[in-house]
Amino acid sequence: MGRTFTSNEAEAAEALVVASHTFASARFADPSAALGRVLVLDGESFEVIGVMPPDFAYPGADIQLWLPPPHFTTWDAEAAGRGTGSWRVLGRLRAGVTLEAARADLRSVAAALEDEHPENSGLGIRAVPLQEQQAGASRRVALRMLFGAVALVLLIACANAGHLMLTRSIDRAGDRAIRTALGASRMRLARQALAENLLIALLAGLLGAAVATAGVELLASVASVDVIGPDVGVGAPALVYVAGLSALIGTAFGVAPLLRRTAPAPDLMGYRVISSGAGSRRARRALIAAQIGLALILVFSASLLLRSLFASAAVDPGFDPDGVLWANLSVPEPEDRLAFYEGAVESVSSLEGVEAAGIIEDLFISGAPNVQITVEASSIQRTTRMPLRIDAIAGDFFGAIGAPLVAGRLFTSADRADSPPVAIVNETMARRLWPGESALGRRFHSGDASSGASTVEVVGVVGDMRRQGLELEPIAQVFRPYAQAPSRNMNLLMRSEIAPAALTPVLRQRLAAVDPTVPLYGVTTVAQGMDRYVAPRRLQTFLLGVFSTVALILAAVGVYGVLHYSVSKRSQEIGIRVAVGARPGDVVRMILREGLMLAIPGIALGLLGALWVSEWLTALLFEVSASDPWSITSTGITLLGATLLASYLPARRAAAVDPNAALRGD
Repeated sequence: MGRTFTSNEAEAAEALVVASHTFASARFADPSAALGRVLVLDGESFEVIGVMPPDFAYPGADIQLWLPPPHFTTWDAEAAGRGTGSWRVLGRLRAGVTLEAARADLRSVAAALEDEHPENSGLGIRAVPLQEQQAGASRRVALRMLFGAVALVLLIACANAGHLMLTRSIDRAGDRAIRTALGASRMRLARQALAENLLIALLAGLLGAAVATAGVELLASVASVDVIGPDVGVGAPALVYVAGLSALIGTAFGVAPLLRRTAPAPDLMGYRVISSGAGSRRARRALIAAQIGLALILVFSASLLLRSLFASAAVDPGFDPDGVLWANLSVPEPEDRLAFYEGAVESVSSLEGVEAAGIIEDLFISGAPNVQITVEASSIQRTTRMPLRIDAIAGDFFGAIGAPLVAGRLFTSADRADSPPVAIVNETMARRLWPGESALGRRFHSGDASSGASTVEVVGVVGDMRRQGLELEPIAQVFRPYAQAPSRNMNLLMRSEIAPAALTPVLRQRLAAVDPTVPLYGVTTVAQGMDRYVAPRRLQTFLLGVFSTVALILAAVGVYGVLHYSVSKRSQEIGIRVAVGARPGDVVRMILREGLMLAIPGIALGLLGALWVSEWLTALLFEVSASDPWSITSTGITLLGATLLASYLPARRAAAVDPNAALRGD
């Protein structure tokens, strides 16, 4: 509804704002009523000129308002400075322009910038499709993996359907023989079989679509938008795809049995009572072996992901997330920040039940830019470039998050803006810049030797914290006193035994007493924040576990079906064996042996396929080898056990055959 900014309005910093559909719906009876209304943001009035569609969620689902960049207080400094690296640049290609052409153009821009600004050397500019950037490499691999898992389950189901249709075709050979003898053509028989199988397949597809719709709704209700996306559902394209696939499968299995030529006379004479043909038996056994092999691939893949999930859950993050409340604060005016944040930390720390409180710019980080660091020694200056994260902190931040001080001291009230610049570094930073030496008392500054940046002295070393995710190694991190490096947006952390729901109202009252115009938002816990990192892996593992369980059940049903059919057709043979002295245990072992003979080729081929497929899963694995021996062994045993279990019921039935009834043909 409405419109977005024009380029002139954005450059002129017009006081205009575009609202999200969620924001407009929550604050007005009708989202369209937001148009023309005035919002007061950080003391400045903005007119709402547009409302975005409900499914628009860029750059994230939590974004509620979009403003022209000049209205951000840091805009002038960031636009004039170099190397801030905090803005995303998007561009839509003109018609006929390829991505490679755009990349070549950007390379020439990067080269010109390197000539003009030597500090740009080696950086370059890289353009990637927005969809690729949003999804990320690991998510693309995960989606391909899940699609492959679905395809394997479908193949296993098709193998089961193929076996059932083949068995049905054999049992109805007499019916077809009668129809053929009465003058029915092969085309007429094909049309009848096709109609029957198409009806079954389409009904199955309809049932599957209903189950899928319910499953996706359930998934969307328990998984976060960040994990599954903002607009996930079973739409028209999916339904058309399911209908087409069902029709294709129904056609294939409806026509395939008719390719087997049947002479009417033997069928009419009942010659099929003893044998259904070696070719049919081989076909059924091949289908079951294929089912077991495909199921093994899925079970093996699920085992690898499950072990990776357990491995990531066992990683020490370097801090204690339990019992820590986490909230966001933002002070727009630079002159108000220091007083507010110091007052907020002092007020919150005095709350009953709060053990420690502190602030940091961003607790969790998605990465860090490559920063030039110059280390000052007694006679030389050494410059290096490394991924580095620099954060301002205040209060008892390390006590609130539970990170240990390894050496030196923490910041004190004496570390003010007019005192010598100091910093606390993590162990990774200390090892990288001063290997084998103490980092305490060492001095460094950002940029090269001629940058003119302030020199900072290291007064403390803290343990490494995996703030960018449990599965990523810690990067170099520097912490500065807030008074020496103030920032607008900060995370407030409080360690307390009081439940967050009970603590939040009191927290709001304390902060409002310091400054009622500063909003408190995004209140959650650190444990919940960490959960966002493992949520995608947990969801992937869960879905693959569901698919592998379905595949295992289908494979077991297939084995059961083959042996059950075999026992029913071999009742006379089994009766003769019992009549001449075979014991029930001998019959059970014979049927179980047949089940094993079905499983062993499938397990062997499945293991080879699993090892090949697992190489594609390497990007999703954490501290687990793609050829993990434990997963290989457990998967093989699981499939073998499922086969024996599926074989046991037909074996018990065979052992209970009455030889007299079998020989009479009852």
